[in-house]
Amino acid sequence: MKEKTRESLYGYLFASPIILSILIFTIIPVFTALYYSFTNYSPLDARKYEFSFNPQDALSMHLGFFPDEQGLTVEGLAEWIDVELFMDLDVGVNLDEEQVALVKQHLDVNRLLQDFLDGKLATEMPLKEFMGTYLTQGSEKFQRYVPKWVWLDNFNKMLHDEYFWISLKNAFFFSIVVVPVQTLIAVLLAVVANTPIRGKGFFKAIFFLPSITSSAAISMIFMLIYTKPGILNRLLGIVGIVPVDWLENPATALPAVMIMNIWTTAGYFMVTFLAGLQSIPTSIYEAAEIDGAGFNRKFWQITLPLLRPQVLFVSIMGFIGCMQVFDQIYFLIKNIRNMTTSFYIYQNAFQYGRMGYASAIAMALFVVILAITMIQRKLVPDEAYF
Repeated sequence: MKEKTRESLYGYLFASPIILSILIFTIIPVFTALYYSFTNYSPLDARKYEFSFNPQDALSMHLGFFPDEQGLTVEGLAEWIDVELFMDLDVGVNLDEEQVALVKQHLDVNRLLQDFLDGKLATEMPLKEFMGTYLTQGSEKFQRYVPKWVWLDNFNKMLHDEYFWISLKNAFFFSIVVVPVQTLIAVLLAVVANTPIRGKGFFKAIFFLPSITSSAAISMIFMLIYTKPGILNRLLGIVGIVPVDWLENPATALPAVMIMNIWTTAGYFMVTFLAGLQSIPTSIYEAAEIDGAGFNRKFWQITLPLLRPQVLFVSIMGFIGCMQVFDQIYFLIKNIRNMTTSFYIYQNAFQYGRMGYASAIAMALFVVILAITMIQRKLVPDEAYF
């Protein structure tokens, strides 16, 4: 084997864990969501054929008779059974139109009722086993859940969904406000942390600490701060301001979370600006000082222009992160008027059981983020990444 080929194999071998991680947790989910976005997939129905029930109890409930009662016959009980209602209300499974038609036409009612009278149904069995036993035709339709292909229905519904546009507007508003403020604060923190002062390392650690702290823990702390009896309202009460429930009021909930987000992320982006500041030659500042330039002039005419690649990079990454904000909204905001797109995706997928529609919204958000990434590649020179 050639040396170059051997080196390539070793390289791929060492990189295989991260390659597999990206494949399993990023690439496959993206294509899976793309497939689901064209279907009516529901996680509530995904395992409905594995659902186990007691046919004896279900039939007793439906018919109003017990199998050990005297005088019961298959012919007499057949007049009382409605297979569609039996499956829907007593078994508790949601069937589509095709499955309902199969049950009505091909369910062996006489055999089912005879086994009921003989006491053969008094055991738990999965729905697919029940259908395989008592359906004379079409039992394969009940063996594996396959979502129905709905083409562009989810996307058409999304375009007419008022709550989707509210969530998208909130995500953009969140991003437009948070990104400039956190970028400016991150630059100022980096400038301060880069100055030759005593305890510089301590201040760097303090500024960076919120970004590595658990988002859930920080959210719980800010929830206590923002409550009516919280410390924020107590401080404002000193100057006579009436207490406000910051997270329950739709006018203040989103701005309150924005402030928390800025506080937690500014220190993280400070590290990027620190790297940029340390790459600026000190001779430029020395020349400016000789010419009589003060701090403000050096900041606006030297520091910021030379940090332009970092500013653009941080702005784009911050915008992408803000468009995807979820955890802080999940922990702190409960009203639908202040939800963001990521939280609306979560609601549809895991609360409403509409995974197909949630996947369509996720694809729309993916397109927005992809467009922002393309803009990033156009505006930020390649050397800004190194």
